[in-house]
Amino acid sequence: MTNIEKAKSEFEDGINYYLKKNFSSAEMCFLNALKEAPQSIPILENLSKTFMSQKKFNEAEIKLKYMISLDKKGSEVGFKLLFDLYKSQNEYEKLNKITDLAFQSLKISKKNMIENKFFYPNNFKSRQENLDIRSNFEARIDIMLADQALPKLSLDEIKIKPPIHDLWGDGLLNININKKIVRLLNKIYPEFKKYNSSINLQSNNSSKIRIGFISQFFTDHSIMKFYEGVIYNIDKSIFEVFVFHSEKTIKGHRFERMWSSCIYYNFENIILPKKFDEKIKEITDKKLDILFYPDIHLSTNLYYLTFVRLAKIQITSIGHSDTTGNDKIDYFLTSELIETENYKKKYSEKILLSKLLPIYYYRPKVQEELNKSELTKKNIYFCPQSLFKIDLEFDLIVKKILEKDKFAKIYFIKDREKNLFKNLTSRLGKIIPENIDRVFFLDRLNSQEFINFCGSSSVLINPLNYHSGNSFFDSLYYGTPFFANKATEERSSIVQGGYKQMKIQKPPLFSNVDDYVDNAVEIANKDIYDLKMFYRESAIKYLYENLDSIREIEKIFKSIRI
Repeated sequence: MTNIEKAKSEFEDGINYYLKKNFSSAEMCFLNALKEAPQSIPILENLSKTFMSQKKFNEAEIKLKYMISLDKKGSEVGFKLLFDLYKSQNEYEKLNKITDLAFQSLKISKKNMIENKFFYPNNFKSRQENLDIRSNFEARIDIMLADQALPKLSLDEIKIKPPIHDLWGDGLLNININKKIVRLLNKIYPEFKKYNSSINLQSNNSSKIRIGFISQFFTDHSIMKFYEGVIYNIDKSIFEVFVFHSEKTIKGHRFERMWSSCIYYNFENIILPKKFDEKIKEITDKKLDILFYPDIHLSTNLYYLTFVRLAKIQITSIGHSDTTGNDKIDYFLTSELIETENYKKKYSEKILLSKLLPIYYYRPKVQEELNKSELTKKNIYFCPQSLFKIDLEFDLIVKKILEKDKFAKIYFIKDREKNLFKNLTSRLGKIIPENIDRVFFLDRLNSQEFINFCGSSSVLINPLNYHSGNSFFDSLYYGTPFFANKATEERSSIVQGGYKQMKIQKPPLFSNVDDYVDNAVEIANKDIYDLKMFYRESAIKYLYENLDSIREIEKIFKSIRI
């Protein structure tokens, strides 16, 4: 058998193993094939994919760089795979360098180059790295705004992932940078101007207010948990309700419930078509008075609809939305409970200020409740947040808790891919080597397991720079104290709003690390069963399934109807 025949045989075996997800066997076959044909682009490509599937990112990077260096026909696929690798690992600087090289080498188009320039990491090694990358990112936005030769894109060809939600994670004031991003996207996609000039919104001649709720995440998602109760309970004698889903919506349990509940709750479900212009027609045909976007920046698929006037009034609200910087969004619905005095300066929209949280949250259902002994455990600290939210300031909180409470055990939940878990474990191992054995990472939890672990914890600890929503609401099933930051001028705080609505006089909200740690340790070492029960009953009385919130929302919507 010749070298070429051996390489071909091993390559074909490797492909078969890869398709069966037997990645270790596929790796061996591709390595054997590479010995016979060390410069084969298909072998290098598939070996790199196999490394990436096994999270062997360093090995994949080495092979992809070698593949690119060969400069052979087909080697441009190495650039694409390296782009994907660097994005998955939040390697902002490496991505920009390889993007510039690819563009200068004529391996990618300017369109692809622009797509990469919009990438923004969701996790940083330090606050300083965060600030440096943010400054660099904004400078690149400015350069593209000034570029007269910037290519135009088609919305049905390439939809650039908007970076605004990841910027929101910085916990900084985003109104100016978001406005720049909107200006840039209007420049890149000239279709917006065409649509806005051609759409003639028709009056509906209805005595009812026609309102549309639009999201890709009306399914098993935090957005659904905030707003499904609003959709179900809003007064249908006043409002005619339409619910728009993306064709990319994953049809989970809550989606199926919403789909089957439309007759009982008297609203219409609509799955939007794939093409952008057909989406527009589907929505404008409903002659809406109000179009409500609960999560503008989460869905690339639906984000670009917000650049077009599809209803007389267009609104976004709390949850996953930052200010949009977009003049097509008229109002931001928020609450006086979650804002500071100078809240208006962070919004590009006009403000609709509710007296209560403008959501309707169903109390979770738990089949096997914890007993009293499980609810009175001491020294258990649980961070219920996604690991990308764990920054260096929170590392310091962990360190200080472990130093101050010699019996403390701190728990996190692993991320799905376990990349952030590995990074955080390594980082904490360097900061607290003597106490790392008291830090634990749980496998993924289902809803029941999550709520019960919150209940069996002594305190719940949340990063100061990230405000929580669903985790806080779910944790109140048992009333475990939830430590978080107060609202700031840059960020509102749903946790603060929840505690205020519950009429809690001294909630566990702190703006500096030492106060946070001292109070968390104090509570974690007490018998707080009565406190948990007080929080639990307050949540049942004032927070969960509060119809006054619905009446407040109805009042606000009626006040803005044109």
